[in-house]
This record gives sequence, structure tokens and C-alpha cells, in this order.
Amino acid sequence: MEGDSQMCRNCKRSVASAHLALHEAHCLLFLVLCPECKEAVPQEKMDEHCRGGHQQVGCAMCQQSLPKHSLEVHEATECQERPVECKFCELAVRLSKVELHEHHCGRRTKLCPGCGQLFMLHVLAKHRDVCRGEQARLQEGERIPAPESNICCDYCNQMIPGNKYFDHLEKCLWLASSKGKQVRSSS
Repeated sequence: MEGDSQMCRNCKRSVASAHLALHEAHCLLFLVLCPECKEAVPQEKMDEHCRGGHQQVGCAMCQQSLPKHSLEVHEATECQERPVECKFCELAVRLSKVELHEHHCGRRTKLCPGCGQLFMLHVLAKHRDVCRGEQARLQEGERIPAPESNICCDYCNQMIPGNKYFDHLEKCLWLASSKGKQVRSSS
């Protein structure tokens, strides 16, 4: 049974069964298990191991106190204040604030290089796929209807199709003025 192995009772490592007795005798004489991290450490280096690896340090980004040996992993993957890149502007933003930042940043507008229309950044990537398809169809000679543009009404903040904006504006202004008269008459 050459491939047969067992676990050392001291260091918890897998050792070939044929060598287990010799390994454990050596292991018990020279190695101890760190009570904090469960790592097998030479007895004479245990104090140094505990001072160096288990010393409490503060994360520079979130000020959380944690063992020194976990700091690198914390800063790279766990810290909510670590910098991450905004998917729209590529600016470094704290992870805890990136959702809010991207919500606002994604509402900025940019011209589509394919069709020249203005789009919010959070929909521009989807539009580019459609736009590229339309550009390819145009090159093949196919006619494509002009896309409908929407305009934001300054009074009700609704997006209105461009060809219906002036009709909407008349109704919206009339409603705004009639509500104003009701408010004035009730005061």
C-alpha cells in the first residue's frame, strides 16, 4: 500500500503511512500548532510567528482592526472602502459608494459615434450593438426608419417622443396653470 497516507496528529498534514511514526516523533519534538491560525510552526519561532503574523493592525482604508496576516486579503477582496473602477468614467471610487456613483455617472450623456444621437451612458453600450447592426444593414442598402428621439419635459420630467413634445407641452402647461389657480383660490 504505497499510496496509503494518514494525518499527523500534531501538524495535521497528510503523511505516507509507512513514515507516519517517524514523522510524528520528529514533529512532536520540533513543531507546535499555532493556536490562532492552526499552522505548524517550529517551537523556537512561535513567539516570532505570533508577533509578526497575529499582531493586530488597522486597515488604512476602513480602519478595521484585524490580524496582520489577513490584511492583504482583506484589502484586496473584503474591504468595503477599497477603490474600484467606475464602469462609465473609469475613476477610482470606494466600493461602498460605487453603486451611487455609477447611478449618477451612468445618467450623463454622450453622442453615439455610429448615429450621432445623444444617449445616457448606462444605455449607450446596448445601443451601440443595435446601432452597429443598423449601420451594417444600411451598408447593404436596406432602409431603416429614423430612430425616435425623446425629450424630457421641464414641467413633469417625463420623457416624451420628439414628434409629440409640443402637444404634450401645451397639455402640461395647461395642467400646471390650472393647478396653480386651484392652489391660489384655496389659500
